[in-house]
Amino acid sequence: MKIRMIALALLGISWGAVTPLKAEQVLPTVPSLIDNMQQMHPYVNVLNEKNNQLLYGLQSAQSEFDGRIEQDVSGRVAGYYDGSAAAQRFVKPLGEMNAKLISEYRVAMGDFPVYEEQYNTLSGGEASIGVALSLLQNRTIDKRRVGVTNARLSIEQYQAELALSMNDFLYKGLSQYLKWYEVSLKIAAVESLLDTLKYRREGLSTRLERGDLAEVDLTEFEASILEQQLALSQLRQTQRASAQALAFYWRNSEGQSQVIASDATLPDDIQWPFTITPAQAARLRSAIMQHPALAVLRTEQSVTQNKFRLAENQLLPKLDVKALVAKDMGSGPTSLAETEGKIGLTFSYTLGNRKAKAEQATMRSKLKVLEYEVTLAQDQLNQQFEQAYAYWQQAHEVLALQRKNADLAVTLSQLERKRFDAGDSDMFKLNARESGVLKAKLKAIEAQVDLLAAELTLHKVVAAVTS
Repeated sequence: MKIRMIALALLGISWGAVTPLKAEQVLPTVPSLIDNMQQMHPYVNVLNEKNNQLLYGLQSAQSEFDGRIEQDVSGRVAGYYDGSAAAQRFVKPLGEMNAKLISEYRVAMGDFPVYEEQYNTLSGGEASIGVALSLLQNRTIDKRRVGVTNARLSIEQYQAELALSMNDFLYKGLSQYLKWYEVSLKIAAVESLLDTLKYRREGLSTRLERGDLAEVDLTEFEASILEQQLALSQLRQTQRASAQALAFYWRNSEGQSQVIASDATLPDDIQWPFTITPAQAARLRSAIMQHPALAVLRTEQSVTQNKFRLAENQLLPKLDVKALVAKDMGSGPTSLAETEGKIGLTFSYTLGNRKAKAEQATMRSKLKVLEYEVTLAQDQLNQQFEQAYAYWQQAHEVLALQRKNADLAVTLSQLERKRFDAGDSDMFKLNARESGVLKAKLKAIEAQVDLLAAELTLHKVVAAVTS
């Protein structure tokens, strides 16, 4: 059954702002609307670009472990001595044990004073290689490694936040779709009744001409038609508002809003993907533990745990070791010809360490807060789901009753029509029965869409609208 939609030419709408669907196009099913929102809407592009920014943040954190080249050049430009020296080093951080690999080549020429003899090399220069690492503080964890780990966790956290945002976004769009769908079904019901009434009016006019019907009966019947026409006009007004709201979510390939054209047709099957069965409800209930809101909090726990470990690390003494092996090449003093091995230790400790202790206590408190927040979030999600589930059960019962009521209203109307045709009833009672049929059908439509909304809400509570 085709459903007439709203006209595009609405007061106050810019012609450049919206693109109507062509008359031959069929309006989107629910899955195609979801796909359209995920692919075409600018809001989704905003969410994706924010994710890209976090990926760049991870690259920035990883750059702390990029190798680097260093150069030192020095020379005496005046005075008795004329020595000059140049050194080039390659330093590559390794990550584990805060280690870094160091390789260096240096060469010197000329004369140096005694206190600068360390610059001297053989004529071919000196090559050295070594490693520096931490034995206590920064051995198992340091700011650079935590930076990389937390950057990855930030991406995971945003992925969960993105799932939440998409879930809410799709829920709003689909809720607006249901509003438009409901009023469109109501318009179809009223139009069907008006078609029937107009057909019956022709029969009543014939009876009036034959003298089988009083003119007042026909006038009262026309008043009933006018009443339904007024109801149809009000529904079309509501439909226009719903279509405009839906246009925000329904986009064309350029990302521009599309207003539903008046002569577009609703699919016979909107392919509703959120139908709930008791087994499906059980699966949704168990899915709460994987809710993105909980994932956000758990990721925050991991980030805070890393900061806590970093504060613990700062309480340790700093003990770093550096070992190098060097070999000179070429001619020169024999004292420089031997292979040299060098090792050095660096030790430091901050007395009291109050800053690290305060940071550790702060992180410990934050971990407790996050643990409480996870528990609260789980309780809230469970409560929301049970409330939505109870409403869904009630919506099921209401729909069954409203459909029975509509069937009964149709039966009573048919009986009343037979009595009227037999002369045992009047037009007032017949019109009342016809009006009752329409009201019952509209109530059944409301109950039908209300059930769809209840099913959508159950999926929304567990963030399953996108799945």
